[in-house]
Amino acid sequence: MLNAQNIHFIGIGGIGISALAYWALHDGATVSGSDASDSPLLEDLRKQGATIFIGHKTENVGKDVELVLYTEAIDFNTNPEYLRAKELGIPTMSYFQALGKISEGKKTIAVTGSHGKTTTTAMLGLALMEAGLDPTVIVGSKVREFGGRNIWLGQSDLLVVEACEYRRDFLTLKPFGMVNLNLDLDHTDYYKDEKDYVSAFVSLADKLPKDGFLIINSDDKNSPEVVKHCKGRVIKAGMAEAEQWGISLQVLGSFNKLNALLAFLAAEALGADNHEVRHALRKFRGTWRRMEVKGEFHDATVYDDYGHHPTEVNATLKALKSAHPDKRLICVFQPHQYSRTFQLLDQFKTAFGSADLVIIPNIYAARDSAEDKKKIDAERLVKAISEHHQNVVWGKDFDKTYDLLKKQVTENDVVVTMGAGNITELSDRLVKR
Repeated sequence: MLNAQNIHFIGIGGIGISALAYWALHDGATVSGSDASDSPLLEDLRKQGATIFIGHKTENVGKDVELVLYTEAIDFNTNPEYLRAKELGIPTMSYFQALGKISEGKKTIAVTGSHGKTTTTAMLGLALMEAGLDPTVIVGSKVREFGGRNIWLGQSDLLVVEACEYRRDFLTLKPFGMVNLNLDLDHTDYYKDEKDYVSAFVSLADKLPKDGFLIINSDDKNSPEVVKHCKGRVIKAGMAEAEQWGISLQVLGSFNKLNALLAFLAAEALGADNHEVRHALRKFRGTWRRMEVKGEFHDATVYDDYGHHPTEVNATLKALKSAHPDKRLICVFQPHQYSRTFQLLDQFKTAFGSADLVIIPNIYAARDSAEDKKKIDAERLVKAISEHHQNVVWGKDFDKTYDLLKKQVTENDVVVTMGAGNITELSDRLVKR
């Protein structure tokens, strides 16, 4: 893999970079890696033959290491393993730099957008597998059909990738096809405004070859700008077409009908048999942390979801309320990043209309500066949401939030924990009880 037989991964437990660790092990490389804490994913990598270190230390990088791959989350000025690699002259690559090099030798399909990338990537990957096209698929979640992993290793030249726009990282890819789902301003700690955000997707579309294709959500207001820069075939579809399409899905939400249609159109563009693709989409049961049923608490069904943008929160809550119209819907939403919470505050105010009770634990900090933390906190977010919702509570830490739920939840409720931080730990705690 990448012409290296001994590879060290910094942040090997990350949902993206771990996929490359699996790939390297499959190719027969010697793999080592480190992360801040242990996890089931790391335990599985150990079973596959990786050497795992908990904690980042200089000595984790041996002199025989030929390549160091790192997650974007590290601090280049202080991470001892990154600094050790530089000291020893070992080549280093970020996750997306490595993926970009790999994509040069593949027929790469990039699934992009603000929301729905994970589900749509899994849908497309499974559709191509069912149709016998044998792709390699890298997705930002664990998928049952991939053996509970975030990667499926196929033998063809097809590579389907969930392509993240943060820091314009997906521009390292060499795409043949692009599935663009939607464009709502996100990653406000990096992008100046919506125009700047859209420009990243425009740059990726500009890389598509003349014999390539762009699948686009025609309902999205920013899609025309992306279409302008595509030299290949453009295929458009929106919610009206998705509703008329008539395929029945196991996953909830009208938005997933559109995700499925766009995945179908991409598979069709790659020559997949339509009957096989429809069959795969009907069987699809979702991925880890995407409206995932975790179990029960006080006889109430508990869902866990990764949604952290107001658009995602609103759509997920509508889907859950539609699926459980006679139940009280309790949403425990952990805001992700102070900067995102502040920049999107007006949208968060009206995102919780489908929930009957909203509990907001403290904000999960990620890449936030001291200045970011001065602008907003969970209590102020609660007050803002209260302008449009009569039943919103500040949960404070997880212990206090758990106590609130213990007093509130009955068999007549549905509970969903939401957020991109560590809120899934709370759902685990609920269902274990």
